[in-house]
Amino acid sequence: MKKVTAGALAVTMVLLGSWALDAQESAQAHGVVNFDIDPEIAENDADTLGTVEDCYEVTCPSVNCTWNGSSLFDDVSDYEIDIVVSGDTQAPTAYYASLNFDPTKVHIVASGTDDLIKLPGAHSLSGTLPSSVSPYLAGAMYLMGGPGTAGNGTIARVGLDIGASGVVTFSLDSAPQTEYTSGAGSHSITLDSGRLAINDSCAIPPVGGIAELPDVSELAGRNYIGLAGLAAAAAALAAGGWYAQSNRFVCILGKRTLPP
Repeated sequence: MKKVTAGALAVTMVLLGSWALDAQESAQAHGVVNFDIDPEIAENDADTLGTVEDCYEVTCPSVNCTWNGSSLFDDVSDYEIDIVVSGDTQAPTAYYASLNFDPTKVHIVASGTDDLIKLPGAHSLSGTLPSSVSPYLAGAMYLMGGPGTAGNGTIARVGLDIGASGVVTFSLDSAPQTEYTSGAGSHSITLDSGRLAINDSCAIPPVGGIAELPDVSELAGRNYIGLAGLAAAAAALAAGGWYAQSNRFVCILGKRTLPP
């Protein structure tokens, strides 16, 4: 039997103790991030968060909304909402936000949409726009550079092409479809929803009325990759000189299908 010297045992104990401390600190570094929908964006920015409205009534047309109140979809933004984050919002390196909406009333369009507010210069992972399919996936990550802007604020601004009046409920899918990653790793998340009343009232329908529910589409067949895995793959690609080929990046990671 091979003997373990006192010196070797001491070194081993020190290493194990250091590993345990690092693991504890890492766990403590992964604080909770709350994702929410703010239908009134006036005071929001990458590191600034105003009062998050549960529901906001907007009159169209008006100074805040360009929809004329009767036209059909034209792929131009009439109004914007924010996907906002709060809590342990360390400088992000990547995020996903899977947004459910009612496509009979609104579509998501490129004009007015900014998925890099909190991650300037990052690689967009968002779905193709315009989109009339719910959920819509907004996302971004750094292939090199970063991190993004720390603090509570807007992580994605979403342009809405309005085609009908009524109350639209916006909700977010749970992890891994919605994720927040910083230098500390992937954070636990909580989710809230928001409503936009277009030429309508935020008042909850009386008992016996029909309340509008979030449009939760079938996600079968959509292959989402965890951000921790994406970040690791990005680092490996960058080390090998692959980061410049960003158009190949998602394909190399393995058949990830983005919503249209």
